[in-house]
Amino acid sequence: MTGEGSEERRREIEAAAFELLAEKGYRSTSMLQIAKRAAASNQTLYAWYGNKQTLFQSLIEDNARAVKAHLSEALIGQSDALAALRALGPLLLTYTTGAKAIIMNRAAIADATETGLLGAAIDTAARQEMIAMITGIMTQLVAAGRFGADTDPSVATETYVSLLFGEVPLQQAMGRLGPLDAATIAARSDRALNLTLRLFGTSGQI
Repeated sequence: MTGEGSEERRREIEAAAFELLAEKGYRSTSMLQIAKRAAASNQTLYAWYGNKQTLFQSLIEDNARAVKAHLSEALIGQSDALAALRALGPLLLTYTTGAKAIIMNRAAIADATETGLLGAAIDTAARQEMIAMITGIMTQLVAAGRFGADTDPSVATETYVSLLFGEVPLQQAMGRLGPLDAATIAARSDRALNLTLRLFGTSGQI
């Protein structure tokens, strides 16, 4: 898969795959259906991707790269770590609890008993990158004296992430909750930040 034409074809195939995934679900989507939707040959899909799991893995990884780029861009120019964390929360919720993320998470759950490849892709390409980004901010807050000197940045990160997301991803994966609206995202982000400051912030930050 090289060249501009091949790259464009890849995007068309992966767009068709995601459409079917959204319409039919993971188990009911086949390589043949994707090939037909994308007006491609079944042989081409298997030659390029190998199987359904690696096709969806590629889709997850591409999406994770795009989200990371958006998050990194939003943090450019944020000289204050606390302001960076305040800006990051709503974006994390927007990208990771939206309709696309819900569909991907459900696919990963369905694949868990088959290959586990999709869950691993989400963890490596999305979750670990997110954790590293937040931990970097927490480390800055400790170094700047905004958090207590004895604060472990990884513990602060784990706490913040738990407060930010709670059971939302699980409820969404089970079909009990849809994408969060803007008001809910803002409220959850503010609450997670304020509670994290209460737990780890120095007296001047609470």
